[in-house]
Amino acid sequence: MNTHGDKNAKLWGGRFKEKASSIMERIGESISFDQKLYKEDLEGSRAHAKMLAKMGILNSTELKDLLDGLNQVEQEIESGNFKFSSELEDIHMHVESRLTELKGEVGKKLHTARSRNDQVAQDTRLYVRNRIQEILFRLDSLREALYTQASKNIDTIIPGYTHLQVAQPIRASHFLLAYFWMFTRDLEFFEFASKTANILVLGSGAMAGVNYQNDRGFLASELKADSISPNSMDAVASRDHLLQFLFAAVQTMSHASRFCEDIVLYSSQEFGLVKLPDSLTTGSSIMPQKKNPDIAELIRGKSARVAGNLNHLIGLLKGLPLTYNRDLQEDKLAVFDAVETVLLSLEGLEAMVSEMQFRPERGERSLKEGFATATDLADFLVGQKQVPFRTAHELVGRLVSECVERKENLFTISEDVRKGISPYFMGEEYSKAVSLELSTDKKNSYGGTSRTRQLEQLELAKQSIKSIQRNTK
Repeated sequence: MNTHGDKNAKLWGGRFKEKASSIMERIGESISFDQKLYKEDLEGSRAHAKMLAKMGILNSTELKDLLDGLNQVEQEIESGNFKFSSELEDIHMHVESRLTELKGEVGKKLHTARSRNDQVAQDTRLYVRNRIQEILFRLDSLREALYTQASKNIDTIIPGYTHLQVAQPIRASHFLLAYFWMFTRDLEFFEFASKTANILVLGSGAMAGVNYQNDRGFLASELKADSISPNSMDAVASRDHLLQFLFAAVQTMSHASRFCEDIVLYSSQEFGLVKLPDSLTTGSSIMPQKKNPDIAELIRGKSARVAGNLNHLIGLLKGLPLTYNRDLQEDKLAVFDAVETVLLSLEGLEAMVSEMQFRPERGERSLKEGFATATDLADFLVGQKQVPFRTAHELVGRLVSECVERKENLFTISEDVRKGISPYFMGEEYSKAVSLELSTDKKNSYGGTSRTRQLEQLELAKQSIKSIQRNTK
């Protein structure tokens, strides 16, 4: 097959006498999605060209021609003037084909001492590393929004739940900071995943290394890689960097989904603890009164997509023999989708956190109707009146039962009724024992919901935010 002058000819076509069939073209192409790798492919190609010149495989004029051509290809792609064709299969062949059109025979030299196997393995590592930086910016911004909202709501008392039943009073700041620390762990997980991706694999060739003198240390420096892969077979076959990215993405989306579930519940008529602005909600086509928390519901749904992407990659990898297999072409779809989904979801979360408003009056109502300080009353009997715990538990249980029977709560039931159950259920001591605000301040253990501990935790969160000085470029 003569490929000279045919811009759509296969760059691997010398061995073949027949043109690829239509189904081979359609099932084999990946350019419809891997064009997202164009920046990383060009980045790797620039480094590779410089390394070839360093090794004497290219002269200085050839290097300049290649770098100029790669820059022109990038401009064409970004301006929308680059023509993509399924016949050229993938982003690597598109770049090389167009480079050869622009610069002639020297364009064919660029692929010396590399394979598409190590090329794509490097491209995806660069892609993950670059996209993780964008995700980290979003997580930083979300954490700042949580910190700001927590600072505003340190004196807002809301119910804390176990089994979705009112449990104990907490400060709203405590609720928000719980998610702050979850997303902090997500941030750390993504940073770990970035280190897994930041390994130089270029120079591994198809799977056994290359027949040319090369300088992988130079390539690592050019691509700002932390280390160099020690085994060429592992380098082209491994997709651990994509797995680690998806593990981090799934953990993040799991936390995002839990937060959204809380928002859906807390903004409902039954709970009424949180109000979202009109701009972040939608209405109903037939029910004019509706105000739906669609962003929260959609993010909750998108978390399932990201989990599915992880399962996709695990299933793809689990039965592959070493080294490169064409199945690996399908690895990128899961990662591309997860990147877009995580970035969009984090943006939506930040918007809700920034604009949400707590309704302390609804929180107080739920706490009182849910007998949230019954445990505090029992602890008062044990700690200050030396009543055995089991006896204290029984006495408070009887009081709660009486309240339910009379449609009262611990704050409205008469002192006469309380006194009939226990002489300790009287006066100012009783009022302090069931106080909602005092209940939070009794939880003064490290990490607790007392005001003192919340101020302490806010300072820790502030220091955590300040400790990250990320380059925003």
